[in-house]
Amino acid sequence: MEQSTKQLFLKYIRNLTSQQENDLVLSMMQNGGYQKEWEEALMEFQSEFEEGREETVLDDQQVLFQKIESRTTLKKAKKPLLWIGYAASVVLISAIAYLVLKPATKPVIMATNSTTKPAGKTGGHKWIKLPDGTSVQLNNDSRLIYDQRFEGKEKREVTLYGEAFFDVAHDAAHPFVIHTGKITTTVLGTAFNISAYDHQKAVTVTVTRGRVMVQRADKTLAVLTPNEQLSWKIGQEYLNKQTVNAEKVTTWKAQDLIMDDITLLQASELISKRYGIEVLFKSDQVKTCRFTAAFLNRNNITQVTEVLSAITGASFERKGNQLFIDGAGCEN
Repeated sequence: MEQSTKQLFLKYIRNLTSQQENDLVLSMMQNGGYQKEWEEALMEFQSEFEEGREETVLDDQQVLFQKIESRTTLKKAKKPLLWIGYAASVVLISAIAYLVLKPATKPVIMATNSTTKPAGKTGGHKWIKLPDGTSVQLNNDSRLIYDQRFEGKEKREVTLYGEAFFDVAHDAAHPFVIHTGKITTTVLGTAFNISAYDHQKAVTVTVTRGRVMVQRADKTLAVLTPNEQLSWKIGQEYLNKQTVNAEKVTTWKAQDLIMDDITLLQASELISKRYGIEVLFKSDQVKTCRFTAAFLNRNNITQVTEVLSAITGASFERKGNQLFIDGAGCEN
């Protein structure tokens, strides 16, 4: 990788580039070929941002956002834009945000963990879309280790440190297995929560939908169904299986807005519930705009609507306790 290219991208994200450098970055985006450098620059910026280093404090975040927003002319490009990222979204949601292998008419924001390999720092909430389409919400101080590709493997295996909620993509031929210390959890299909923090010295599995098999070595400890929970403490043989309210167990993720391949109409329902506001549409066409985005528990409604406006082209106007959405629609 050309270090100078990565540094140019970092400078651009920090809103420190000249007009000539801006033009160079946008030209490189349109021509393609620098996806790796862009992603690594975003990763480095995210790390610096979360650590609160002074050099990542932008003088004017709105200026940066407007600069990114001005790229909307590129959405009409005839060929797919393979690596354009919304750097302003990184500022707004403190997550790595980029378009990857998607046509310009279907923009995607992916909030990913930096632990696609066995390493990486932990921090606040994260949302990850795994290669098979599985959605993972990570709680505070948690990380997930997984392969960047599952193709050619009998199992889709990941390792969890901390707590996460999994919504696993169905694939009967390739079981999804989560390793948490000596405990393995195999998905028979499909949504569940695992808590396995080191300091707790325990593993707790709670099922919200489908069936999950929990094992230790080759011994099956339990097969759990919705609203069932299994807890096992390290160093003890005693197992605690009980019926619980799975929704209460997973309240930690309630304030995260995970918009995974949904329409603006569906997103409006999530926004209304999350922020206690009435959402109204001035245009029926814009309701069907489809996208993927993740907003974590620390994001306010203004940050959410600014990012959604950038990636869908819709306009958002708030009047008191009402939010109005308008726009010409999207070519989904």
